[in-house]
Amino acid sequence: MSQANVRSVEAIRAFKHTLQSHSEDVMLTLTSMEMELRQARNWLERDQYSYWTAQVKRCNERIAEARGDLFRRRLSQTSSGTISDSDQKEAVRVATRKLREAEEMVERIKKWVPILEHAIDEYHSQSQPLSDRLSGSLVGSLALLERMVVSLNEYEAIRAPTAPKLDPLDTGQGPEAMGTPTVDPAEPAGTPSPQAAQDRSTEQDRVEETDQPQAEHNGIDKESRSNASTASNEA
Repeated sequence: MSQANVRSVEAIRAFKHTLQSHSEDVMLTLTSMEMELRQARNWLERDQYSYWTAQVKRCNERIAEARGDLFRRRLSQTSSGTISDSDQKEAVRVATRKLREAEEMVERIKKWVPILEHAIDEYHSQSQPLSDRLSGSLVGSLALLERMVVSLNEYEAIRAPTAPKLDPLDTGQGPEAMGTPTVDPAEPAGTPSPQAAQDRSTEQDRVEETDQPQAEHNGIDKESRSNASTASNEA
């Protein structure tokens, strides 16, 4: 049978509270990270890609407008000897440069999307086991600790059975049963009880029986000495 050396129920309760608080903080952190990853993916795939794709389209339109202005400027000055179209040419160059920048951003976004997806997959491969443990086995562990605390509290509430108090009058263990002599209040203080008188008589008879062989032995010794003295006188 397994045994547990539990010295503090309060320590188990404090450990359960700390573990639960820590797990809640970790779950909150994981949830926050998921939200940030989702926002980064949406920002890159939806916002940035849509924005720069629209910029490419707008730059193409500006280039077409700038080229049209340049063509009309040259057409209007064909009759003159000099053509002043530097502003229209500059507008075409600016529109072309912005188009090139927008197209480069679109290409960069197309390269960044797989890199971001790979990084998110690597993160999920590390965080998913932790999330599963927090939502699975850790919940069972917290429930187990709670049952342990409840069981220990119930065990502490159990009191050990105490021996019943016996009344000498009810169990027959009065002074007579325990060998304690009783004194009759009706007798005088100097009058021995019948039991005490009987004990004294028995003790006196025992002493007399012990002294009788010694007295007979002393009588025989006296008679032997008397006979020896008489025989000596006759001689």
